[in-house]
Amino acid sequence: MSIPTQLVILALVIVFAVAGYFIWDRRYRGDNQGDFKPTNEVFKDPTSGKMTRVYEDP
Repeated sequence: MSIPTQLVILALVIVFAVAGYFIWDRRYRGDNQGDFKPTNEVFKDPTSGKMTRVYEDP
């Protein structure tokens, strides 16, 4: 492949990587996290050993 072709391919890869990062970030860390309300239920997480509050999305 010639150098200009390689530069075009590299530019496309960079554009898709940057666009993908921002789309991924907005999708999984967006502003709307749900309307979760804490319950009175608390349990000890068997993996971490920490006390964990249970939330529900009414």
